[in-house]
Amino acid sequence: MQTFDFQNFVSALDTAQQAHFQWSRRILRCAVLHTRPQEDMMRENAHHICLFGQFLEQHQIAFYTINAERAEQLFLVHKQMHDAIRTIAIPISQGLPGNEADLNEFETTQEAMLDHLAFFKTNAIHQYTQIDSLTGLPLRQRLTQDYDAKRDCCQGDVGLMFIDVDHFKSINDSYGHNIGDQVLQHLVKQTYSQLDSHQSMYRYGGEEFVVMTCNLNKPHGVLALAEQIRTSLFDTPIQIDNGGVIQISVTIGIAMASGGEPLANLIERADHAMYLGKKQGRNRVIHLER
Repeated sequence: MQTFDFQNFVSALDTAQQAHFQWSRRILRCAVLHTRPQEDMMRENAHHICLFGQFLEQHQIAFYTINAERAEQLFLVHKQMHDAIRTIAIPISQGLPGNEADLNEFETTQEAMLDHLAFFKTNAIHQYTQIDSLTGLPLRQRLTQDYDAKRDCCQGDVGLMFIDVDHFKSINDSYGHNIGDQVLQHLVKQTYSQLDSHQSMYRYGGEEFVVMTCNLNKPHGVLALAEQIRTSLFDTPIQIDNGGVIQISVTIGIAMASGGEPLANLIERADHAMYLGKKQGRNRVIHLER
């Protein structure tokens, strides 16, 4: 599971965009003064070696995470823009007039590139407000948004797991909050590895997490997955910085949505099931019927 600091991504995007504008000013000076652009601007791989191109390469995964189709288009128009400039620059540097079609191509590709950048910046800011910086998981706001969509496309009922780390306060008190953060990151990585594309995971708050399931046999498929998650976490101790290990357990409450049941009701039932599991001794999975 890959996580990103979307706030830093937005800052880096702004810096890279400024580098592109500086590059554009260099091009304008060459056009006005009828001088040949520097060699780095004339190479066939100029779109890779310019500062903006380096930014695209360094943040390629982040771009594709936000929107893969738009990322493909952004990388393409950036290359096309450099190709157009190279075609324009050669006759200008020889004192000859440029070709209007080449200029139109440059203007079109640059406009498209800036449009893509605006799209990615807007979406990155949106992601930043809905993504937990510690774990990389979407927050509860996204759970609300995704629930309706999941109900519409799910072949069968939507299931909800409410996962709580047992004795998490004791872990923080005994080892410190940095180790507590490592525990949460371990939980997310281990749990996420058990899910497929039909399941989604969210940080609900503190040491509480939610897994929303789809296309599993109800309720047996959801119970089996929850038990798999619980066992995996219990059987995988966490290596900590001082060389020691921490074994964690989780209690999981399960509820299955029926009909047009509101998300709030589903969460309440799953949460209640989790608390029943706590009272029964923790480290267990409890399914609560409606």
